[in-house]
Amino acid sequence: MTMKKFLALTGLIVACSLPFAAQSLECSVKPKVTSIEAPHSYMFVGNSYTYYSSGLAGAVNGLAKAAGIKVRRNRMVTIGAADLGWFNVWELVRPSGMASTYVDHSDGGKIKKFDFRKEKVFDAVILQDNSTGPIHPQRKEIFEKYAKQHAYDLQCFGIQPLIMMTWARKNKPEMTQQLADATTKVGNEADAMVIPVGLAFAEAIKQDPKLELYRADKTHPSPEGTYLEACVVFASMYHRSPVGLKYYGIEQVEEKTAHFLQEVAWNTVCEYFDWKK
Repeated sequence: MTMKKFLALTGLIVACSLPFAAQSLECSVKPKVTSIEAPHSYMFVGNSYTYYSSGLAGAVNGLAKAAGIKVRRNRMVTIGAADLGWFNVWELVRPSGMASTYVDHSDGGKIKKFDFRKEKVFDAVILQDNSTGPIHPQRKEIFEKYAKQHAYDLQCFGIQPLIMMTWARKNKPEMTQQLADATTKVGNEADAMVIPVGLAFAEAIKQDPKLELYRADKTHPSPEGTYLEACVVFASMYHRSPVGLKYYGIEQVEEKTAHFLQEVAWNTVCEYFDWKK
């Protein structure tokens, strides 16, 4: 083989391998829990990463509705800048606790109670820690302690725990793998599913660097960021592709952008959990 042919062949091999390398997720820890029973009721516990852009619970519910999935009940409990140590999850989910009450707007705004003698308070609860909690020197022990404690408490009530993997700051992409590895490790120890939102953010940015997933502060999600977040949560919880769903978020994103984010979410989830498409 001539040197010219050798170099041409080498270039072809490198070119063919690049797309595969681009799809490799920035996570070195494999998740232990790769699927859960599809929930018909769920609650989010977290901070501003959960409530920005009109809230993650409503966006996930919109995707579920578009997919023909009936959600009986969803709730969002959030405190700005909070870590998981700020919440009494046991009190939130016990049958006679805070989650048992609701406001009936069809009856003059009266406060009423659910009857949980025949069903669980929630089928699943998604826990979201402080954005840097899993890797912060002063906060990571708090994350580890309360992620495991809350997961155990939820499991005592027959509720499936999920832990959200947060994303890197816009100007600190190196945080992606740090957060992914730390969150997956703790999720494995807690027997909880980890939702790979941070990995999806990184993949979307790789594929379309001009798409703005962040607010001006370079940390909170834009409407597009929240929509991607919702797509990853939906795909993880329901083991279903969001691709093609005719729902584009509470603060609606453009249809073309939504389709791109749906694809990124599904590809990320399938690779992270090692699912067959």
